[in-house]
Amino acid sequence: MYAKCMQPGSPNGVVPSIDMEWVAVGEPEVQRQRGRWVVRVSGYDPATGRRRVRQFGTFATKREAAARQRVLLEGRTGTASETVAEFLDKVWLPSKAGRVEPSTYDQYGWAMRRHVVPLIGAVQLRDLTAEVVDGWIGRLREPSAGDGERKALGPTSARLVRKVFSMAMEEAVQRGRLPSNPVTLTQPPRRQRNHKKLSWTVDEARTFLVTARDHRLYAAFHLCLVTGLRRGEVLALRWDELDMERAELEVTQQLALERGRPVIKGLKTETSERRVTFGPATAAVLRAHRERQLIEAAFAGGAWRDKGLVFTTAVGGWVDPNNFRRLMDQLVVRAGVARITPKGMRHTAQSVGRVVVGDDKVMQERLGHSDIGVTLGSYTHVVTDQHRQAGERIDAVFDI
Repeated sequence: MYAKCMQPGSPNGVVPSIDMEWVAVGEPEVQRQRGRWVVRVSGYDPATGRRRVRQFGTFATKREAAARQRVLLEGRTGTASETVAEFLDKVWLPSKAGRVEPSTYDQYGWAMRRHVVPLIGAVQLRDLTAEVVDGWIGRLREPSAGDGERKALGPTSARLVRKVFSMAMEEAVQRGRLPSNPVTLTQPPRRQRNHKKLSWTVDEARTFLVTARDHRLYAAFHLCLVTGLRRGEVLALRWDELDMERAELEVTQQLALERGRPVIKGLKTETSERRVTFGPATAAVLRAHRERQLIEAAFAGGAWRDKGLVFTTAVGGWVDPNNFRRLMDQLVVRAGVARITPKGMRHTAQSVGRVVVGDDKVMQERLGHSDIGVTLGSYTHVVTDQHRQAGERIDAVFDI
């Protein structure tokens, strides 16, 4: 693939580019061939060193070929017939491999291969207009017809797919394939109003905890409601990150699902790394949980897999995030309270905290929200009296 970049000191401003199969050398040339005109660029195969010439279009007149030559010299790469699908599959998606999280890469692939390529993949990239994109967005929300397994998307998923496609087209602009990003000229699908209950009232939360009290992972639910930790943060918590004497914990990692398998990984933002306080009631719950875990380890004997985690399976392994949610659903039904997600417990902690603590900044810091202006030092941060009082006040709410 031919690419050109203007840099000081480079001959003619042309810098050879490598696409793993071909390295361009020199500028594009207009040549006569069998009664027609072609634009060619000399180059070589980087694996073998053999000379290779690439052709960038065949034209009826020399003027048309010269126009194509000017386009290439101006930095617009790719062939005139390059389609949306070719750019996504051969250029954009490969450029993201190893540069984003595997789960993010999988999401990009799902969006492009399931919802872009089947609908507008055959469109030539340089023919992509805002009107074409508008039509595509409309089809995302309609039942599929002749599109294989592609299903109509809800507004949230459609907005996500449009956003990812816009990212890809923005890179097409940067790489010289497009003069501007046509997706930015379109409107995203309208948001759907969410009428689902996102959190519990205090009474509902207390009812749930009473019901879950005898379960081996009760302490995990208790800790979620007191601290507002994310599901992955709770499930990745280690005993050496808990300080019972000071009644505080450090959040340094998370348990996430990557391609269906649980993995321990770092947190996404610096502000997610934080210290969170709690009160004596939660400390007592955690001590009781520790005693129970030691009994389980002794019972399991050689089968126990000691990972140093606070919350584990009955043999010391990671608790699958999906299993944690399924367990919560079962306990919710038994408790007879509104069905919410593990994230809903975080919303509950936030709602209760805003009322009990009355300081939004303190609550933002406790929850590790990424929009905090001043980031916290995750290991050297000294917990203020406000933070300690916040942990004790919220702790008292859920002391059953």
